[in-house]
Amino acid sequence: MSAETQKNTANTQTAAKKRMPKWAIALIVVVIVAVIAVAGVFGFRAYSESQYNTAVAACATASEEVRNATNDYNNLVNGDASEAAALTEKDVTDASTLDALNKELSAEMPEYEGCLADDTKGYQAATDKLNEQTDWYKTHTASLQKAVDAVNAAKK
Repeated sequence: MSAETQKNTANTQTAAKKRMPKWAIALIVVVIVAVIAVAGVFGFRAYSESQYNTAVAACATASEEVRNATNDYNNLVNGDASEAAALTEKDVTDASTLDALNKELSAEMPEYEGCLADDTKGYQAATDKLNEQTDWYKTHTASLQKAVDAVNAAKK
């Protein structure tokens, strides 16, 4: 064999050794797809858990805000509003202020539902409901304070 033939034969053998079999390429592709799928599942679970934890925390914050707003409202009802409501028409120059106060005092308070849920959407819905309740208490505390102030201003 000539040197040229040996060189060509060696190059051919080296090229054949460098080439992977088709089954090995298919196996590598399957492994890569499996790794991507597993990473996707774990990524989705981490994202979902993060969303859930955020919803639970937001609900707890909203619950605390309702509690504070409820306390403010109840303190006004049991304090200044109670004193003003004890006045009679003889004690004030404008009896309509007593009517307005009694109307404010007769407002039906929302029923506290709390953060009772099983999933992210449930906690988000509970948070929305609690935020509505906080708004109700803040609005009614302001309107009740206005009615109390009107009665106090009308005292004889």
